[in-house]
Amino acid sequence: MIPAELADVLRPGLPRLARELVDEVRRCVPAFDEPLRGEPGTAIRRCVERCLGRFVDRIADPSVRNSPDAEILRALGRSEFHEGRSMESLQAAYRIGVGTIRRRFTADGLAAGFSPETMCALAEAMFAHLNELVSYSAQGYSEQAARRNGTSPRPRRRLLELLTAPGRTSEAAVRRLAAETQWRLPSDAACVALDIPATDVRPFSFGVASDVLMDLESPYPFLLVPDADGPGRQRMLDRALGSVTFAVGPTLALPQAALSLRLARQTLGLVQRGIIPRDPPPRGADHLSTLLLFSDEDIMSLMIQRTYARTEELRVHNRGQLPETLLTLLTTGGSAPEISARLNVHPQTVRNRMNKIEELFGDRVRDPRWRFEMQIILRSQALLEREA
Repeated sequence: MIPAELADVLRPGLPRLARELVDEVRRCVPAFDEPLRGEPGTAIRRCVERCLGRFVDRIADPSVRNSPDAEILRALGRSEFHEGRSMESLQAAYRIGVGTIRRRFTADGLAAGFSPETMCALAEAMFAHLNELVSYSAQGYSEQAARRNGTSPRPRRRLLELLTAPGRTSEAAVRRLAAETQWRLPSDAACVALDIPATDVRPFSFGVASDVLMDLESPYPFLLVPDADGPGRQRMLDRALGSVTFAVGPTLALPQAALSLRLARQTLGLVQRGIIPRDPPPRGADHLSTLLLFSDEDIMSLMIQRTYARTEELRVHNRGQLPETLLTLLTTGGSAPEISARLNVHPQTVRNRMNKIEELFGDRVRDPRWRFEMQIILRSQALLEREA
């Protein structure tokens, strides 16, 4: 929680901070030295000061939902394209701006007696706010580039639908749309399922590379990321998506993109239920056994019911420690001292539990098929308890 009083500390320094930011960008990014001189520089400085003021307003009163200067920021993106400057230059300018703001806010806050923890929380909120702002410039830049190149989001959307449609896809149709949209066909890709509220219509940061295909309009939005395991791709997603919860499907050959999307959505569904942790953003390839267990929960429930129906005593213990001990025994086959070390309990306690298990199940504990099915049941129960 960021104290509302911090706003009173930060607000007086905003005009100076806006000037520092523009000067620092001019100094560090040569492409912006001349464009930020004179009247254009003054206009940008005023826009920066307004955006900073609105951010500070939110600190003073979190219920404030002011809108950024979206059209001005889009116009900045369009202008950069017209001037022939690259998106990388624009990204560099924003990165320098973020660093300048963070240093000034941190110094002012600490000098006023606020804790380092408070300043870390402020930095997180600031990055999220700025990510929203820069995305508008990216939108203007990308729209202008699309017009110049004769492309539009619609053919890319059709290409994405074709790549992720269930069943066999026409390779000729994929190649035709890829050529039309100037999209280089990758050898492999991964889909990323997004948990975005239906009311959240903000654009995404241009941290998303230009070769990423996006569907943000459907009820279940997602991305298709070429070469998703390549250098910098995970950082790109983390930076661009910010606080959005997402799950990455396995990286597969492009014709298997539909499978990657299905597993990404299944992973995200288990994240939303609390079965798979959401932080760090999960990759479906790391949770394949869990995805398999939950691919047909009716069968899993039937296995659990049949086993518990035959073993009433286990039903009594299913909220205690006996299932945990049994699962450890089945997966390790270890002795009482080894199991006690894994469970962090006394060896004699483990021996008592193992005797109870022997009493309940007898020779079945040594039956490979029974051991396999019981591991499935116990692992499923443990995961379901996370949801509960």
